[in-house]
Amino acid sequence: MALRNAVQLICYPDRLGNNLHDLRTVINRHFSNAIGGLHILPFYPSNADAGFSPLTHKEVDPRYGDWGDVEALAADFDLCADLTINHISDASEEFRDFVRHGFRSRYADLFIDVDKFGEITPDDLAKIHIRKEKEPFRDVTFENGEKARVWCTFTEHQIDLNYDAPLAFELMEDYIAFLAGKGIKLLRLDAFGYTTKRIGTSCFLVEPDVYRLLEWVNDVARRHGAECLPEVHDNTSYQYALSRRDMRPYGFALPPLLLYTLLDANSNYLKNWLRMCPRNMMTVLDTHDGICIPDVEGVLPEDKIKVLINNIDARSADPILRKSAANIHSVGAIYQLTCTFYDALMQSDDAYIAARAIQFFTPGIPQVYYVGLLAGCNDEELMQSTGELRDINRAYFSLEDVDQAVQKPVVKRLLRLMRFRSHYPAFNGRFELQYSNDSSVAMGWRHGEHYCAVFVDLNFKTSTITYLDEATLEEQTFRA
Repeated sequence: MALRNAVQLICYPDRLGNNLHDLRTVINRHFSNAIGGLHILPFYPSNADAGFSPLTHKEVDPRYGDWGDVEALAADFDLCADLTINHISDASEEFRDFVRHGFRSRYADLFIDVDKFGEITPDDLAKIHIRKEKEPFRDVTFENGEKARVWCTFTEHQIDLNYDAPLAFELMEDYIAFLAGKGIKLLRLDAFGYTTKRIGTSCFLVEPDVYRLLEWVNDVARRHGAECLPEVHDNTSYQYALSRRDMRPYGFALPPLLLYTLLDANSNYLKNWLRMCPRNMMTVLDTHDGICIPDVEGVLPEDKIKVLINNIDARSADPILRKSAANIHSVGAIYQLTCTFYDALMQSDDAYIAARAIQFFTPGIPQVYYVGLLAGCNDEELMQSTGELRDINRAYFSLEDVDQAVQKPVVKRLLRLMRFRSHYPAFNGRFELQYSNDSSVAMGWRHGEHYCAVFVDLNFKTSTITYLDEATLEEQTFRA
């Protein structure tokens, strides 16, 4: 069954209340008529990276609930869940068996024996994309005292899978079938770009290898009634490539592009992107990660990106830098800005609503991150307590916190926009980019006799919605 063309909420299993039961309570109390889908960030047992080091995809961490809670949410909403295809936890049954039995383990082929590559030169290392403060390998000491090295892109607990072996494909097919059987309709393919290990390359998004793997995953998912949402932060051309392969890409260029548009009151680059962006994408302004810069390179000129970075950096945590395995500190370029989207827009209600209005009229299915839904501000205290820069945008909200937050005028305005986007029939039709000057944005949707449009004045940050009443077809207008 196709995904509903309605707003989706992105949330953790334990940050709107304490668990999945609380999450369902919050949604039913405040948001059920504003959303049609729900992306629950990893609810599997995990030992690192805020859930992204899964021991398995076939269990729910008891702290969050059980499969009954997941299925109850799936009965009411299109459910998206993460499928971590690049790695598995070092606390998983498979890796623990590997440690016990070494290369005699029945799971040995799941993991990448780095030493099989032979000498990896400094030049080879310089090309490899890494995500931690060391080369992407980890030593393993087996129970018999022998040693080996395995590939480990992220934390030391996240062991990369070996897609040169059939065993990795068997594991993923088992996970996909199981998750689809629990009602998952959309599989977010986390960190898929790091699955391609070829010495002499970046080992990141190596073409055509990466597409062969993605097409296989997508075929398996389709057979089980699910769709795929590959997650990658890089040049926007990769999103076009994914769109052409019958998968849903992310519109990751939109967050930095919209920030520039609103802060500079210049719509020129946004409109250039809107003319050609994939029509089947998922759009976001904020996620559990930071505001990523590589996605907008080639869309915004370099000098405009620098201005944007300097603007946001003044009110955010330290940026996350790109690294190479030859220079573990950084290569100087910004990878992510760590900031809530509301703070990035200087807590201006009108600018924030303008950003959401543009997002909701942009082609694709919009997703709203839970912190953004509640117009959350930077959580400096949480970030300082954990040492994780991205936690500045990963606040915990109790049930009482949510009850209070939904009373804020900016949240009430956002919820009205979300209800309109989730239910007005014109969004099932054709997108129209309309004429406007460089200090405004005008977009519309038309489906049969239904029509709606938005006009955003970037100087005054006003957003006006015009639409035809569903029953009478009389023109109506409201200020978002």
